[in-house]
Amino acid sequence: MGDRPMDDGTANQILGECLATYRQQTHAGLAARLDDSSYHHTPVDVIQGTSHNGVGYTIEISILWDDKNRRHIRVMADLTSSNRGCLFGFIPVLKPDVADDFIMAPDGTFIGE
Repeated sequence: MGDRPMDDGTANQILGECLATYRQQTHAGLAARLDDSSYHHTPVDVIQGTSHNGVGYTIEISILWDDKNRRHIRVMADLTSSNRGCLFGFIPVLKPDVADDFIMAPDGTFIGE
């Protein structure tokens, strides 16, 4: 990742395009990742890339039960484009530039939208 942050418009566009691919997945497909016994923690996908103007970024996508009894799945994503400093002088502090999420019901509809 670079030392300069990405402008919000570009960051929102990139994150929106990334989340769109998760919105196109079926509830059953997302639930299978949560029900997979090989996951001992929340499934997290990490995507690294470079924007059109050369700014590097990392997107982290977390998939978790929002309401397991109702089988509502939350997908949360954030995009970080720059290091925001260091803790104790050597541990990078990363603060997302933008974040977004959605909740999917078993019938494939999106809750709260």
